Amino acid sequence: MPSFLLALFSLLPALGLTAGPSASPKPSVSASLQNRNNCAETLVLICYGTSGGEAQNISINDIAYAAAYLRSVAEENSDPLWTMPPEAGCSEWTIPIPESRTLLALAKHVNPRTNSSVTYYDLARTLDGGGADGSALDVAASLLGACGANGGQMGVTVDADDPAYKTTDYVGSGAKHQDIIIKLVRNPKF
Repeated sequence: MPSFLLALFSLLPALGLTAGPSASPKPSVSASLQNRNNCAETLVLICYGTSGGEAQNISINDIAYAAAYLRSVAEENSDPLWTMPPEAGCSEWTIPIPESRTLLALAKHVNPRTNSSVTYYDLARTLDGGGADGSALDVAASLLGACGANGGQMGVTVDADDPAYKTTDYVGSGAKHQDIIIKLVRNPKF
């Protein structure tokens, strides 16, 4: 074995590393220390304070307002789609919701290889399950229904039959209505 490799391997234990598989468990990194560009998050529902993270103390009225605002964007905007910016990582992006007070809504790409684009209706449905028009099951499965004021995160609840996903432009773009999670956290400015 070349001498430079022997020298390198001799330094590994001092750095807390090994040259091969180790039976000892790796220390876990707390959620607050993980890179926000981490692609390892999943689409699974997590309610902060109960199934992960810290409770956020968000006003449920602010969550309901945000869902209503997103529906109004879907109805009034010439482009009904929220499209994740192309990038090499899995960054979080603020969903711009004016006057959202205690709420900061974030969209996170969990697979940078997917050209992810979802409707504003689907974003709203993820927040509140359809609100007054949603079924009891849909509302209960939403971030508002499942997590309430604690906040949380989950994959976007998609209505795959929405006509916006069937347009020539959408299909031709190669976009997919997948691989986006929504996070509801406390607005640090409020």
